[in-house]
Amino acid sequence: MTLMKEKKLQRIHEIIKAMMFHERMTLAEIVNKVNLSLPKVTEIVNELKKSGIVNELSSEDFQSMGRPSQKFQLNSGYGYFIGIDLGRVYTNIVVLDYKQNKIYENHLEAFLNLETKIIVKNLNVIINQILKEVKIEKEKLFGIGVSLPGIVDGKKGISHTYLKIDGVTLKDYLEEIFKVKVRIEHDVKSMTLGELYYGKARGLDNGLYLNFGWGLGLGIIINKELYYGKDSYSGEFGHVPALADGDLCYCGKTGCLETVASGRAITKKVREKISAGASSIILNTIVDPDKIGPRDILKAANKGDQFSIEILEEAGKYLGIGIAMLINIFNPEKIIIGGTFTQVASYILDVAKSNAMKHSLTQLNNNVNFEISNLSNNSGALGVARLTAIENCLN
Repeated sequence: MTLMKEKKLQRIHEIIKAMMFHERMTLAEIVNKVNLSLPKVTEIVNELKKSGIVNELSSEDFQSMGRPSQKFQLNSGYGYFIGIDLGRVYTNIVVLDYKQNKIYENHLEAFLNLETKIIVKNLNVIINQILKEVKIEKEKLFGIGVSLPGIVDGKKGISHTYLKIDGVTLKDYLEEIFKVKVRIEHDVKSMTLGELYYGKARGLDNGLYLNFGWGLGLGIIINKELYYGKDSYSGEFGHVPALADGDLCYCGKTGCLETVASGRAITKKVREKISAGASSIILNTIVDPDKIGPRDILKAANKGDQFSIEILEEAGKYLGIGIAMLINIFNPEKIIIGGTFTQVASYILDVAKSNAMKHSLTQLNNNVNFEISNLSNNSGALGVARLTAIENCLN
């Protein structure tokens, strides 16, 4: 590719990216976003129109005072992007059209704990089913985003925890199978991006996204952007020390916050206490304590099971102390809390907020807003799909 062609492609990419963040735009509005001259923007937009990537709206499609300006929007059917959030409790899937509207979602049982070849086989089946169900031609699938927990270097497409393949990155491995661009990202970073693009973090300058699921993770927003850190590994909030003589964590360290305040810790404690003779309505449906999972605990708590509620509140106490540390370090405008265990927010988060206020500096916690994510379990899949679209909008 010549330098001139590469430069033009970069300009086209910038214009499409700008339009992805707006329902419709005038040429002048595009100019302000991409820092190109009006004649150059006009030339490129006209080319995109001829290619079917951009549609020009008639004046009947929008209300305008005085002489109407030309308005343009992306052609929603030009291409599609799939986002798959491989969680340890659920597998969450969304499809975005070219205008970044969610046109499909699904929530399946988790299969991340299976062998790599089975996980990839499941992904292949899921993707082909989606294409068939949503009626997407294969050539119109521009990218697949996959988010997953553990230690992930999204920029290099490497997972150090799951789906490890010798001699090749996970990104390259999946691209070879699916014959389409694939973007790998850490689950909590994907969730934070989902909040930035679609949820409670839209327009937020500085804030935090806290995922309370099987694990405990943190997304950091600084100057309206996701903070990655030097090697893309920022946000391992679950592995800050909480107890000097605490339990051994799966990471190999002892006393990590995740050993006392996470879905994993809550499930472990419930199983241990019931095995030791504790009474709970969970036993009405599950006889073997080792078969108890997060959803069983959530259901019991929502039915008023005092045993489950007390364990959730204890986890909330430790979580609040951890959040106090975050408030003192980051001085955030807002803390958004998402993840599976927000289903029992009243039992965990009320205690967590109370302890966060108690252990953080008054000057820093006075104006912090705590909000529960309104994206349900879709934030990770939305975030990684949108990231994939931004990076691969030209197929």
